[in-house]
Amino acid sequence: MCRKIFSSAILVALVLLVSGCAFAENLPSITMLSTKTCPACTQMEKVMKQLRSEYRGKVSTVHVYLEDNPDIAKKYNIRYVPTLIFRDGTGKMIAQQIGYRSLDDVLLTFAESGITFN
Repeated sequence: MCRKIFSSAILVALVLLVSGCAFAENLPSITMLSTKTCPACTQMEKVMKQLRSEYRGKVSTVHVYLEDNPDIAKKYNIRYVPTLIFRDGTGKMIAQQIGYRSLDDVLLTFAESGITFN
């Protein structure tokens, strides 16, 4: 499973544009854009860890700290955190959501696009 916390803007841009790690594995993915001081982001990271643990090898997760990558926030017009970007196994964006989501909410978002993790 591909799990990394990127601090390099170049690597982050590649992940967001190509997501080679997830796509090479043909896995659906979720990218969380957050800040280090955001309380909802801290809670969302717990959900991301649970997702990585319970669905290892079935979904790829990426976490981007916007303090370390302000150009990403500007380029993708990110105004609120956490922002979650959901992609299918081909890299096509299937959803973008703002704010905390429970694990059930995250799984439902994938399921609404026909992606299940049974």
